[in-house]
Amino acid sequence: MSSNLLATTQPQPPVSPDFYSQACTSLDAVKTLGEWMAHSGLFGLTKAEQGYVLALECIASQQTPLTWKRSNHVINGQIAMKSEAMLSGLMDAGWDIEWVQFDAQAAIADFCKGQKKIRISFTTEDAKLAGLLPAKAGSGWQKFPAAMMRARLVSLATRMLDPRITQGRYCVEEVADFFSPSPTPAVTTTTRQTVNVTPEPTFSLVEKLEQILEPHSDIANAFLVSKNLIKEGKNFRDVSTKVANIILADGDGFIAKAKAFANPPIE
Repeated sequence: MSSNLLATTQPQPPVSPDFYSQACTSLDAVKTLGEWMAHSGLFGLTKAEQGYVLALECIASQQTPLTWKRSNHVINGQIAMKSEAMLSGLMDAGWDIEWVQFDAQAAIADFCKGQKKIRISFTTEDAKLAGLLPAKAGSGWQKFPAAMMRARLVSLATRMLDPRITQGRYCVEEVADFFSPSPTPAVTTTTRQTVNVTPEPTFSLVEKLEQILEPHSDIANAFLVSKNLIKEGKNFRDVSTKVANIILADGDGFIAKAKAFANPPIE
């Protein structure tokens, strides 16, 4: 497992500063917390051992799992930092951002701090040189090119201007594009089932589902459970290959149906 799993960004204490000191911090407790994190489907973990490491990190840095999640996510077994958290870190460090352009052709912004003013860009030419364009079918670059441009610019600017914020991490979009997925082993516990009950989906399908459904995971999971496409307690990553392909064929339509299920009309 990558040592990047130990990286965090400006940890914030939980509501109660002595929360973890009041809880049992034995290895058994760490294991239990880690298994909860792995099986929750909220963190992108593929094995229980990753949950153990993140549980230790939360206890050591005195932050709750959801506080950690606000800035980070695990993609292909690697810690990825959310671009919004990177941008927030730059703003906390005193940088002002003036957007010049943010569309499918380029993301360009001026980063200002005191008398300093630096213009940084990420364009379609940069994306072509990196092998990101032409976009692969169903990829984020095909569906959300402007957002992908913006995320790459923010990651580039953060590593240039204040690498203390990223601590060696890349943004979610970069990890999804460049880091090869590791084989997904079963979670070995005696009291719980494996994280991925259905082995059919390839990792590329999971990545595509995450790009579409991660922002709507709560309603998507509830809708899939209601249709008996996943079991209670599972998430969209556990759907069969057939269901995954149906969702990917009409992602917007699926999200619309899930929203309608979550917010039925009042008669």
